[in-house]
Amino acid sequence: MKKLWITSLAICLTLMSAGCSGSSLPKAETAPAPTANEKKDTKETPAAVKEVRVSWYGDANRTKVYNDTFDIIQKKLPHIKIIREFASSAEYWNKLNTQVAGGNAPDLMVFTLDNINDFAKRNQLLDLQPFVDQGVIDIKSFNPTIVDSGKVNGKLYSVSQGNSIKASYYNKAMFKKAGVSEPSFDWTWEDYSRSMIAIHDALGKTVWGSEDMGGTSNLMQAFFKQRGKDLYKEDGSLGFEKADMIDWFTIWDTMRQKGGIPPADVSAEYAGKNEVEGILASGKVAATMSSSNRMKLFQDVMKDELGIVRVPTTKGGTEFDLLAGVYSSIYVKSKVAKETAEIINLFVNDLEAAKVFGELYGPVGSTKIMKDIEPFIDPSLKKVNEFQIAVSKNALPTVAYPTGSNAVNKLISTANEAIGFKQKSVSQAVDDFFVEAQKILKK
Repeated sequence: MKKLWITSLAICLTLMSAGCSGSSLPKAETAPAPTANEKKDTKETPAAVKEVRVSWYGDANRTKVYNDTFDIIQKKLPHIKIIREFASSAEYWNKLNTQVAGGNAPDLMVFTLDNINDFAKRNQLLDLQPFVDQGVIDIKSFNPTIVDSGKVNGKLYSVSQGNSIKASYYNKAMFKKAGVSEPSFDWTWEDYSRSMIAIHDALGKTVWGSEDMGGTSNLMQAFFKQRGKDLYKEDGSLGFEKADMIDWFTIWDTMRQKGGIPPADVSAEYAGKNEVEGILASGKVAATMSSSNRMKLFQDVMKDELGIVRVPTTKGGTEFDLLAGVYSSIYVKSKVAKETAEIINLFVNDLEAAKVFGELYGPVGSTKIMKDIEPFIDPSLKKVNEFQIAVSKNALPTVAYPTGSNAVNKLISTANEAIGFKQKSVSQAVDDFFVEAQKILKK
């Protein structure tokens, strides 16, 4: 038997070497060698690993914070490869619009409240509620107001990375020196005006109560919201009347005339300057208004302690505090939506990631994480957390800004300057604003 087996094997080998295994079969072709790029892709992206593109905007400091945070998340999600894309604030939106138009937007996109509505209404964002229902994204510890702020027409399109609320900052030492009581948490516009004028009267001709904020569109918007109106309507037209704008500018013009805010030339000298070089840090004013997440930036350049309270309210008006923030959304055409949702979940719920990301945009949405990171954040930020917890029930998003809103918002600033330099009366500045703004919004 053994001899027969050896003989058969020898015959087969002889036939194969002679090409007799079947002359009708095609000749085997040699596959081309993989290119360098193909070799690289094969090594770096195994079949089990899925690539997720994430994007954000900002300067070098912000980019470092994002990169460090994504480094932590990457280690915890080995089945995902995070591809990072970022741009400056000026370039980000143009780039994103181009990518969306081409059907090639990043899987995870960063938005502000001004932009979420626009992209959601264009059907470019994925509804995140199914991932919440499945437990992929956990928002159980989120403040309900913050959760709702990421919704458009009842659908959850975004999850907060951090939120801020417009606030009033005041120099406690200057108030004390002037003999003016510190503001109550719910002070009114009348309280605000009286206090600012009193500070100027007490501290001298070259010290004023507050920075001139009359040309700041979102503060004017808060004033309108307290009256049950808004800066814009859903259809993109102006959401207020001339009388509302006249009342707003009159508050600031009266303070300007009485020393509650600086004269126009002094305000112009400090316009556009950052916290380090700004008029509050210079000691020339005792108060200003800005986003709550800027508390540390102001406090770091000042020796005097800052207090933080609400933007002034309207007596008998609607309870409203202006909410801002930065949010994570998923592109509607993403092929790795679940993996992207996993990244979002760690971004907002992982303590190690939260310690690194900190409160870049203000307190995080999760009240649990907010409490857990308190030992690791600056004391000034603890004040911000307390402030936001106190006002969050009234902190609501506003109507999405329409196309042309940047130009309209610039007109608000221009009108305030014209009044300040006595180039126009309040009523004339408002009339001119309405003519120009309506032209822009009709385009």
